[in-house]
Amino acid sequence: MTQSMDFVYELFLRNYTWQKIRFMEKELGFQRLRLDLGGHEIFFLKRPSAQGSGKTFFFVHGLLDSATGFRRLAPFLRKDFNLLVPDIPGFGLSPLPKVKYLYQVDVFADLLYNSIRKLALNDVVLAGHSMGSLIAMMIAIRDSEKEKRVQRLVLLAPGGIPHPQRDEMRKLLFPSKTEEIERLLTALYQENVPELGGIAKKALLSQWNNLAHRFLTENTLDREKEIFLGKKLSAVSQKSLIISGTEDPITDPPMVKKLHSYLKKSKLVWIPNAKHALHMERPREVAEKINSWL
Repeated sequence: MTQSMDFVYELFLRNYTWQKIRFMEKELGFQRLRLDLGGHEIFFLKRPSAQGSGKTFFFVHGLLDSATGFRRLAPFLRKDFNLLVPDIPGFGLSPLPKVKYLYQVDVFADLLYNSIRKLALNDVVLAGHSMGSLIAMMIAIRDSEKEKRVQRLVLLAPGGIPHPQRDEMRKLLFPSKTEEIERLLTALYQENVPELGGIAKKALLSQWNNLAHRFLTENTLDREKEIFLGKKLSAVSQKSLIISGTEDPITDPPMVKKLHSYLKKSKLVWIPNAKHALHMERPREVAEKINSWL
């Protein structure tokens, strides 16, 4: 019975995902792109630049999210950049085999960096939200040592160092009961907390506690010192813009300030009265900060 319901929930969420993709295609001018990396296919949403520019925004989503999570931010970002948003390998519409070893943040970084190289992108502003910021910083370090395709970094509510309340964060980010979803949503949103129906909550619970997320969590905890870069972030050579919410309990201000101190060429900007999902709740403000910095 549980397996059959998980299948129903998966269909429910997949249908909702396709609704968001179709919205981004019809209303925001995005196109679908699938890229084969030798057995690993990565799904992208792409909005070409208005002027045919070679400059590219490459946005990496966070944990429990997908490429469609940038649908509110995208309309306000500069139109003279191509906008390329992947589903992280193993999530959304970017399949990976259900092999535990593959579900690691540095593996995701390698695969996404290889996609940047395969697409021959050379003038890249690499951006990420939360876990996506950690992936972006890993890519930036690799790129600094290789081809220098990444020119700048934009880090939204960035994760890059371990949270001091690790067990509490794990419980928050992976709800085990529908009631705990409300707690997570209030950590993400300061105002306008989404109101979800019963089926939506059960579907999200099923997805957020699936095998892929369990593998990623276990691998990250097992390799915490390798995954979270800490002082190794000083190897990031690109200019970086950090944007974070003053009320964010997930990547809270003390953590963000410490990360800022490690990034030698970084600028830190706060969004007042915003929490973790600042790109969803305050998209115009976030985009204005990015656009004026570039």
